[in-house]
Amino acid sequence: MGSHHHHHHATAEHDGSGMAELLDLDAEVLHAHLTEVTDRIAELTADSPPRTILDLGSGTGTGVLTLLRRFGDAEGIALDQDEHMLHRLADRARALGLGHRVRTVQADLDTTWPSVGTVDLVWASASMHHMADPARVLADVRAALRPGGLLAVLEMDSLPMPRFLPDDVGVGRPGLEARCHALMAEMRADHMPLLGSDWGAPLADAGFAVEAGRNFAIDLRPPLPAAT
Repeated sequence: MGSHHHHHHATAEHDGSGMAELLDLDAEVLHAHLTEVTDRIAELTADSPPRTILDLGSGTGTGVLTLLRRFGDAEGIALDQDEHMLHRLADRARALGLGHRVRTVQADLDTTWPSVGTVDLVWASASMHHMADPARVLADVRAALRPGGLLAVLEMDSLPMPRFLPDDVGVGRPGLEARCHALMAEMRADHMPLLGSDWGAPLADAGFAVEAGRNFAIDLRPPLPAAT
């Protein structure tokens, strides 16, 4: 994992804005699913809506900012290891008039759990599969959650692999894109062995009771909106 993280930090400077843009586009495309998940969270917390929300691996802030708009009395903590993302998130929050309700915390959860105090709701969207030791992080999450608090884990079965090229591009041997995909899949298996895991067991092991589970099939078909 070490070399991967060094690579990540080395590229974060010039790669950050591309990744941030991708995350924002993702959010636009998956907006309907996000709304459905936040509706479910609102139902599950109807008796006592969350006052403090922690977004683990907040990226550009889609999760925490959506939740802050949904829960008008809540404060948010956005936690990420990428400073560029956190700056972008803070700008977005200010633009939405939510600047005073969210604070950013830069931390690498593979090394340390930052002192964020007690929280009511933890949101982890596509961040758990990046953790070197998810069991430890889940134990830390549970310790930070007030009794009866809620953890929402959103994970992908696999990363989307859109296809752009014909099988035979007219040069070299056919199947160039398929070979690129195979190579990407190999790299991912190496860097993110937990992608596509079933999170039920690790959650139960960490002492969580699974209140609700939901699979979303994301099937985008033409004519596609611009963001897609």
